[in-house]
Amino acid sequence: MLHGFTLVIAAVICPAPLLPAAGAEPPPHSPRVERLINQAERLSTVLSQRQVRLGQAEALAQGLARNPDLAGAYQAIEGRAWTLIATRRSWFPSLQVVGSTNALRSNEPVLIGQTLAWRDSASGSQQQTLSTTSGPGVVLNWSFFDTRRPAAINQALENLKAERFLFDIAARNLALNLQVAYTGVQAQTELLQRYDWLLQLTRRQLHTAQALVRQGRLRRSAIDQLATEERLQLTRLLDRYQQLFLASNSLTALVAGQPGQYVLASEPLALQSPWPLGLDATLAQALDLREEIQQKLALASRERWAATRAINGYLPVFGLVGISSLSSNQESINQQPSVTRDSWANTVGLNFRWTVFDGGILAAEATALKAQAAEQASDADNQKLLVSKEVMNAFASFVTARVAVENTGSDFALARRSLEENAKEFPSRGDVTTLIQGFNLYISAADKDVGAISQFNNAVFGLYRSSALWPPGVPEQISARRQQLRR
Repeated sequence: MLHGFTLVIAAVICPAPLLPAAGAEPPPHSPRVERLINQAERLSTVLSQRQVRLGQAEALAQGLARNPDLAGAYQAIEGRAWTLIATRRSWFPSLQVVGSTNALRSNEPVLIGQTLAWRDSASGSQQQTLSTTSGPGVVLNWSFFDTRRPAAINQALENLKAERFLFDIAARNLALNLQVAYTGVQAQTELLQRYDWLLQLTRRQLHTAQALVRQGRLRRSAIDQLATEERLQLTRLLDRYQQLFLASNSLTALVAGQPGQYVLASEPLALQSPWPLGLDATLAQALDLREEIQQKLALASRERWAATRAINGYLPVFGLVGISSLSSNQESINQQPSVTRDSWANTVGLNFRWTVFDGGILAAEATALKAQAAEQASDADNQKLLVSKEVMNAFASFVTARVAVENTGSDFALARRSLEENAKEFPSRGDVTTLIQGFNLYISAADKDVGAISQFNNAVFGLYRSSALWPPGVPEQISARRQQLRR
């Protein structure tokens, strides 16, 4: 059972597993061990059937191309852009046609007024009827001087800038989350490989111990200790499976994979290229380029323009008005046939509107908007402090992880070599205590080594994010996603 279980893990996770020695008979399993092995086999089979392997560059490209977060951020930009276009078009004149629907189709006049007059005379009663009708008309309005419009256009422009910064923020966060999630999958896969190697070694030592007990060269308690260690290692292996499933689920969601898939890493866990900049250069770039700071400054500028627009409401507005309409007059006296006269009435005039006093409403609105602008400026200053803190934390993590990786890698190599030597000497020495100590030392060194590599890689990814420096290849992918969304 265990031998087959190892082959399944090798097919899914391990490129070159260390199998039990040729001809070795696997020892009988207790019911508890049997259940653990069956559960691990089921989990391994699920991964084998549903896995999709991607390289880090592939996962990053697929996530940036498919993740819906960027689509939502881009649509928000489109909305702000059309708001700006609508504000700019307020400078254009407006043309309106007035009249009923029937009049617009047939040019039949629409009755807008009727006057009846009666009078008596010595010669008898005389009746006079006067009707005035009007057909469709055209009204042209053009406010060519309005000091609120330039401020409104600049307000909409700053709002668009702020939304574009939010898109870049979303893209940077997505790139960071993808890189961290991919490293998490790599780390869990690496630990699963190392735990599986240890389990195979433990199984061989348990088989050897049983032979030594039958020969009378080893006490029965040694088998119990190794069997307990076997169960503990199976439990750890199942926990690694659980963590691998969780890490894969996170990565699958970020790359917008198909439901039911498990995205796994096709590349082994390895150190990323070191961060190329020093601390001062990283801080300077972050404070100059971080979109969070620029977005707050754009919002502050937007509120200032809104305040200007409000206060400019006290200035006069000049416009041009043109009206052209068709009029028809009908007259009849003493029930004689009516006489109809049609004429076009054209009027052009200057429109003038000036709010001299409104109780101070616009002035109060302008003051409130200036206060909001000052608040946004303060938020920008606060954001600079947060950015500086992020850079400092990421750089400190990078430096410490770089030192830790050098030690943990050596410690893990030594722990594995020491365990292999103890395993070779076990048949002759029969020292179970030293062997189990080697197991524990190996597990501790493996966890620390994988953790240090993950911390180093995540620190590098964090420095890219906190310094507003795009990882290699990402700007081209972001540009391609913009083109895709624009279409």
